[in-house]
Amino acid sequence: MDKFIGFEAPEFKELTRQIKEALHDIDAVRKKHRPSLADKRYLTGEEIMEYLHISPRTLQNLRDQRVICFTTIGGKILYPENELEEVLHQNYRSPELPF
Repeated sequence: MDKFIGFEAPEFKELTRQIKEALHDIDAVRKKHRPSLADKRYLTGEEIMEYLHISPRTLQNLRDQRVICFTTIGGKILYPENELEEVLHQNYRSPELPF
């Protein structure tokens, strides 16, 4: 009456696939999660470069010219997300019509 499920059974293979998928999803969420500090969410330089599609040198120029706000915590440079969005809104230019 009891059915034995071996390693080669489709049910076992499906369960294994679902467990691997769940572990992958958990790892992705863990990598993207950024805890808030003083009620602000901070982004790393890599996240800023990906978000703005800029190079490390351009990011350095933006910091040097004080265009974007940043803070250093434990030797790591972090950027407050809300202040970055504010800078983007302030510098937004609507597209001009060519004629």
